[in-house]
Parts: sequence; structure tokens; C-alpha cells
Amino acid sequence: MAEGDTIARPARRLHAATAGVEVARSRFRHPRVATADLAGQRIAGWGSHGKHLLMRTDDGLTLHSHLRMSGRWSVLRPGRRPPPRLDVRALLVLADGRSLAGVALPVLQLVRTRDERLVVGHLGPDLLADGFDPATAVVRLRAGSDTLVGALLDQRRLAGLGTMWAGELCFLHHLSPWTPVAGVDPARLHALVDDARARLSTAVTDNPRQVTTGDPRVPHWVHGRAGRPCLRCGTPVAFRPAARAAHGRETWWCPGCQS
Repeated sequence: MAEGDTIARPARRLHAATAGVEVARSRFRHPRVATADLAGQRIAGWGSHGKHLLMRTDDGLTLHSHLRMSGRWSVLRPGRRPPPRLDVRALLVLADGRSLAGVALPVLQLVRTRDERLVVGHLGPDLLADGFDPATAVVRLRAGSDTLVGALLDQRRLAGLGTMWAGELCFLHHLSPWTPVAGVDPARLHALVDDARARLSTAVTDNPRQVTTGDPRVPHWVHGRAGRPCLRCGTPVAFRPAARAAHGRETWWCPGCQS
């Protein structure tokens, strides 16, 4: 599932595999970058901001992609080409014979690196960024009238949390997802933000990933467990579909633990 940690992992993998390597040829099948040519440029590195992936070149360009639920980037060994059935939107043939294939990418843009704000400037602070300031994140989260879960999922306030992490964090901190965020005690919200950063950081590097219960056999407390007994109190886990949630996302919670 697309969350900040699931984007940071490929960013680190792609950086380790391709940073410093020259692009020999490039081909794009996406309207915004169809005529772009990165041949002769070296990949300076890969990074992420929330759910957004950024590949930077030594010529001062940034290839921005958003994977959503379907996209992915793969490094192909020399001589290998992606199967024709795949929806390849970007193909970078590297000077060492390998290729980078961007598959089913719904968002693909090319901007000057100095202008990255055009594609990620609307986002809130990235939970996984160096120098992340939790106090700033708390202020941004509380600046609105929406629910706690709605605020946590608003990437303009805090970048990196998706449906799973937002729901699990509300459960872990005994907070109803439907509580108005402005009514949550700032100290409790600060603790939740600190916990979110720690958990996502661990999920980037450690296995098992995205396990909030400590048991990979039952990885989540409430996420995906509608109608099943709460692992803490036994109350059936409640569920609200996206169409019935003001924030437009599926939500799971325990009415007993999070009242």
C-alpha cells in the first residue's frame, strides 16, 4: 500500500543501484514528458517527499513520479527488456547496459531541480525527512476543522501517512479517528507524530514491514479487520467505506478502545 515508507524504500534502492550512472537513451510514454531526452545526463540521486518519488540528474533536472497504487520502478539487468504486456511509461537505458523501467506511472513530470516546489511545494513536512520538526507538523495538523483521521491523511499538512498508518496510529494512541483534530490535546498529537516518524523510519529499513502489532501473522490492530474482534478489547472492529467518510478514504477503528 502506498505510504511514505513504501516510497522511501524504492528511493533508497534506486539510489544505491543507479546514482552516478549515465543515461544512454531515454523514452517516455506520458503526455507531459513525451518529448524529453535525458541522454548524456548522469543520475545524481533519488529521493522522496511523502508519497512522491524524485530522480535528480547532474544537469539540474528532476524526474518526478507518483506511484499511487499501481506504479513502480524496476532496474533491469543488461540485455533485459520489460515484457511487452507491461504499461511502460518511462524507459531509461543506462550506459552500463542496465535499464530503468517506470511501469504504470499515473504521474510523471520533468522540472528543473531548483523548481521542485512546483511538484512537491504544496505538501506538508515529510515525516522521514532529515530535520523534520514535529512541532510544526502539530500546528499544521490542528489548523482546521476536520477529523483527526482526515487531518492525518491530508498530505498538505503532513506528508507520508496513508490509510493504514493513519488508522493504526489513531488506535495505538486511543484516539477516535472522528475526533475533531483541533480538539485533540497538542501533547497527545505530538506523541502521535513522534510515533509516526519512528514507525515509518523502522518500516523503511526493517522486516517485517508495516507490522503494528508485533506479530506478522496478524499485522494490524484494526486496518482490514472489519467485523473481527478487537485484538485488545474484543469489540468488533468498525468500518466506514470511503463514500461515507468526509475525507474520502476507507477507515477502520475500534469503538471500544477509541471511544
